[in-house]
Amino acid sequence: MLGHSMKQIAVSLNVSKGSVSNWVRDIVLPKEVLVNINNQCLMGREKARKTRLNNIALRQDELFRVCREEIIPFSLRDLWVAGLMLYAGEGNKSSIVGNQHIEIANSDADILRIFIKFIVKVCHVPKERIRVRLILYEDIDIEQAYNYWSKELNISRNQFGKEFIKPSYKDSPYRHLRRSTYGTAHVCLYDAKIYRRIMGWLKASYECLALDNIG
Repeated sequence: MLGHSMKQIAVSLNVSKGSVSNWVRDIVLPKEVLVNINNQCLMGREKARKTRLNNIALRQDELFRVCREEIIPFSLRDLWVAGLMLYAGEGNKSSIVGNQHIEIANSDADILRIFIKFIVKVCHVPKERIRVRLILYEDIDIEQAYNYWSKELNISRNQFGKEFIKPSYKDSPYRHLRRSTYGTAHVCLYDAKIYRRIMGWLKASYECLALDNIG
């Protein structure tokens, strides 16, 4: 016995699997043959899984290419709107005069890079004026976190403030809530005038994009 599966036999003889099943229904296979067949089935399923994932990746790459052509190039106005919408969702918005500063927090470096570019290109603020504060869990390596955020945001280490350390979730039933390897970075600019301009732009955007104004 070679340990071929019914599918392999059917393909070799150019018959249906049903026919093969009828031929072999009374045959008792040795354990080693069953193991071989099972292994081949597992290998076949794994090959099919890899093929499926590869096809998905190829389709995703093609979709990304099309999407990139649809949206690129970005204009300065596009960056302006993108920065405002990021701040609308993630930024500090305070009516207390003493707390009117620009601050946006995220664990996604891409989000913060876009906002930093908005501050520099749209608000015309030198990058050296930006400050960053990290919110870390106690089991995160502090030095690794600083190196990561400094590199990802292209911000000098001397522009970072004192980090805030939170209790770790690693031994708690809520550990699944933590998805950040390097904590959360808060990008800050202490400039009340620019803060008020951003809030003014947001107010105008809300009014312009109100649902009853959309045709």
